[in-house]
Amino acid sequence: MNEVDLLSKFENLVKNYSTEAVNNLREDDFKYLLAITNKYKTLYNIGKLISCERELDALLRLVIDKVIQVANARRGFIALVKGNKQIDFKVARNMEKGDINKPRFEVSRSIIKKVISDGKTICLPNAMEDIRFSGEDSVIRLQLLSVLCAPIKIENQVVGLIYVDNSDITNLFNEALADLLNEFSQQVAIVLNNVYVFSDLKKSHHLLANELRAKFQFDSIVGSGHRMTQILQLVAQVADTDATVMIQGENGTGKELVARALHYNSSRMEKPLVTINCGAIPNDLIESELFGHEKGAFTSAIKDKKGKFEIADGGTIFLDEIGEMSSSLQVKLLRVLQNGIFSPVGSEEEKKCDVRVIAATNSDLDEMIKEKTFREDLFYRLNVINITIPPLRERREDILLLIDYFLKKYNKNEVLPQLSNAAKQILLDYDYPGNIRQLENIIQRAVILCNSDVIDVPHLPEEIVASLNYINSSTGQPLTYQEKKQQVIEAFERKELNRILTLTSGKVREGARTAGMNEKNFSEKLKKYGIKSNDYK
Repeated sequence: MNEVDLLSKFENLVKNYSTEAVNNLREDDFKYLLAITNKYKTLYNIGKLISCERELDALLRLVIDKVIQVANARRGFIALVKGNKQIDFKVARNMEKGDINKPRFEVSRSIIKKVISDGKTICLPNAMEDIRFSGEDSVIRLQLLSVLCAPIKIENQVVGLIYVDNSDITNLFNEALADLLNEFSQQVAIVLNNVYVFSDLKKSHHLLANELRAKFQFDSIVGSGHRMTQILQLVAQVADTDATVMIQGENGTGKELVARALHYNSSRMEKPLVTINCGAIPNDLIESELFGHEKGAFTSAIKDKKGKFEIADGGTIFLDEIGEMSSSLQVKLLRVLQNGIFSPVGSEEEKKCDVRVIAATNSDLDEMIKEKTFREDLFYRLNVINITIPPLRERREDILLLIDYFLKKYNKNEVLPQLSNAAKQILLDYDYPGNIRQLENIIQRAVILCNSDVIDVPHLPEEIVASLNYINSSTGQPLTYQEKKQQVIEAFERKELNRILTLTSGKVREGARTAGMNEKNFSEKLKKYGIKSNDYK
């Protein structure tokens, strides 16, 4: 009885349940049904695992590792097929998850070509005895026994294949496993197609960002992800206007770079761009800095001084950290925004200026308005156009572009240093509380410390490497997806066990009940993590 017939038989049994019908079922039926259940459970779990992956290389590494594990194969690879049926070997692994170099010389081309041409899965219990392939040089040279190869098809076209083999054991793979791999390859095809769509979208953003950068000279604003492309588009749209702009974002995200882009792409570009950090100047001096003062206005005012607004006349003034401005000064700034009029400190004379105002802050101005520390009317005057720059941890797609930019900026040698895979993984995973400014410092430091053309883990700050704990101490390589996942699970379990024992005053039986576990399993977890219940009494 095949799989479809057996499932249909059980479906009818459920609909027309009777003790006699159940008794008539054979033991083999139950075993077969259990095998089918396990098969679809495996498919579901692996499909769920790969469905969220959007990077091609990471997806293929994850897929081949899971296939080798499920099939118990000695090695395997995934190749993609280009339009002219050219084979591109993307990832090749052995059972220990080590990379295989030059897989194109270690496989049977005849088997691969057959799968590509027919579009069907091939399962060979013993390739050395199969009449279709036993005479092939590659099969003989590699002494291939168990071989399993399934196509990956998008819109009925073979776009790749999954291959596993074992040269030590015959009959390792059977038709049930071949069916499983064939169905799994269909799941892979869906995710792979999504990856291609996502990649095309990234490319279109990249092209648009480059086009905007070339047209508006945004060379210093590095990034081609979706969010940065939107920001570049907005900057290009509002630059040559007199609208006030509020730039919000954490420290180190590049707010001043955006302000410069706004100024130098406007009709005011020939006039001054004046920058003042409102949080770096004492409250009793900042009014004088902004509006100037007359001689004798205060003790140290030994001569007349022009303020930033007067200096910036006809141009742009950039007020950084606007949230640090005192309430009394906010009133005077509001007057300037309303009619362009101000008075120097110690003077009754009114002066007029034509200045475009760009403000920036890392503060939560909405919260400050609720707390009455920032004027709501001033906020609306400044916030005509709002540009919010995301922190670097929310635009990870730009990290490698930024790294390349800073490598070129700080490298003094003829050869541009490259990142090792381990160093690259750490830099991609780190959260950068200091944002782009912190990444720049990290790369500058690495270039100085690197004495070769490869930047590796030892060239990165120790606190960053330690905070991620992503390096396998025995191999020196980044942890795999599964190893990282296990770390997260263990950290959660340790924290949750401690919380439960605190809640139950160290009572193990009550703690197990609270956790929804039996007492034995709960105690074993405590032992695993070295947690003593007596410490909570």
